[in-house]
Amino acid sequence: MLIKDLKDKNIIIWGMGTEGIAVKNYLTQHQVAKNIYEYNDSDGQEKLEELAKVSDVVIRSPGVSIYKPEFEILKKYDLKVTSSSNIFLREMKERNTKVIGVSGSKGKTLSVSMMYHMMKHMGLKVALGGNIGKALIELIDEENDYVIGEFSSYQASDLRNSPNIVMFTNLFSVHTDWHKGHEGYCKDKVHLAHKADVAVVNVNNAELMKYTQSLPNIAYYGKQDGFYALDKELFYCGEAVCNIDDLQINGNHNMENLAGVMTVIKSLGLDWRKALSFLPSFEQVAHRLQDVGTIEGVRFINDSISTAPEAAISAMKSFDDNMVIISGGTINQQDYTEYAKFIEANPKVKIAITLFQCGPQIAESIRKYVKRDDFILIEADKLSDAVAQAFEGIKLAKGSLVLFSPTAPSFGYYKNFMERGQDFINCVKNLAK
Repeated sequence: MLIKDLKDKNIIIWGMGTEGIAVKNYLTQHQVAKNIYEYNDSDGQEKLEELAKVSDVVIRSPGVSIYKPEFEILKKYDLKVTSSSNIFLREMKERNTKVIGVSGSKGKTLSVSMMYHMMKHMGLKVALGGNIGKALIELIDEENDYVIGEFSSYQASDLRNSPNIVMFTNLFSVHTDWHKGHEGYCKDKVHLAHKADVAVVNVNNAELMKYTQSLPNIAYYGKQDGFYALDKELFYCGEAVCNIDDLQINGNHNMENLAGVMTVIKSLGLDWRKALSFLPSFEQVAHRLQDVGTIEGVRFINDSISTAPEAAISAMKSFDDNMVIISGGTINQQDYTEYAKFIEANPKVKIAITLFQCGPQIAESIRKYVKRDDFILIEADKLSDAVAQAFEGIKLAKGSLVLFSPTAPSFGYYKNFMERGQDFINCVKNLAK
């Protein structure tokens, strides 16, 4: 569905979060709709039915699960349902603008940011949007040759079109409630590439390999006949082409993400060596292994973007210091077995502090698997307490790092991971006073 197809229509915007507001603003500024009606889940089904009787189209926001029973009301009144992601992709296809979509359970924000940095410095007309940067609908009127979009599983679930190139970083168990289970999450995530020209896939993630095998045109990374990472190095066909020590990036695992990014750039037919030459000036993304300061010799790392146990494991692997890890968020059917086993096998993790809704679940796994005499488990009531206890605890343990890697989404406590990360930063600042 194109913007012109919405002309003079009565439109329901379902979900007035960040993207819903952006859609309303765009349609209003361009005088597209006849009437715009706002609907949130809290308004109740009765209001939805009332609006459905007088409307033509529903634009679904990402937070609204396509599995909600309320969609039966829309079918009853034969309403067309779309999303701003669908509209954006259709418009870009009409204008011959290439879209690069990046998705995965973790690593996508850093991946799109590195890609955007390199392509912009190459002098290309490129924009960044989606879950990072501008809302996709805000990019429709810009004149770009490329748009790099960070796509969530929520956005991908009902797409009728795909980006030209899709890069997948990995698949882990997250957002299972929204998708009615892990399999639904994986299928909805991979649906992003169902009509893509090329799907760029990480061979080192078993779930990703399983769910992408039916895609028509796959370019793999992590194999020795292309881009792959080994410890601190990025290789291309056996040639070392980049070392993380030359970059402003924390975490050796991010070299794997870089392997995917470079595979995309090469797939676009661009000079990947030239692109790579601009990467040393790229700075670490906020809320992803972000160094927020040092107090009395203790570094504080903000990894608020972490929404899975696997992300926290990668974060812990990124540092050689004795550390405290602070974890917890909303309950999301996560399995913390491997998280706890990693802590048991790594004596540098001296203290774990759990909090928020899934804190008790994390603590239960830790008690079951972590038996080291030198390890301490603390269950905190709020983030400010956790930061203070981590600071005092790690000094006693003769360590030098406090790592905030939540392992779960922020919903129920914060609007998003950015607000959560900022709260952590504020707690650290208050500690320094």
